Amino acid sequence: MAKQPERRHVARLTVPSHLGRPSPREEQEVHLLDLSPEGARIEHIRPLADWNLCFLDLPWALGGARLQGKVVWSQEGESKPAADGKRLVHYQSGLTFRLLTPEQRAGLTAALEILRAAQEG
Repeated sequence: MAKQPERRHVARLTVPSHLGRPSPREEQEVHLLDLSPEGARIEHIRPLADWNLCFLDLPWALGGARLQGKVVWSQEGESKPAADGKRLVHYQSGLTFRLLTPEQRAGLTAALEILRAAQEG
């Protein structure tokens, strides 16, 4: 199978599972899958509507910054076991960051530096 060309303008860094755990202040628990200077990919259990404004609280292990973004795509993913023994459908969504304040941009930069160091170490 031919490899698809990369459509992103900047590389995304994969978030190790121990760093992608949700922050306790989130309204909808999400799992951060990857992160870039322009956006993120998340996994969650309730669908998100395209182009909705949202806030992503980075996990405490990545500094805990709150970033403003928009949902640019969302799709149904795999079903996974739930605590009650049933299977629960998970969704994945792509976010693009818009209008970040200087403090938010600094928090995002710090999180990306933590991820780069984790990948190099």
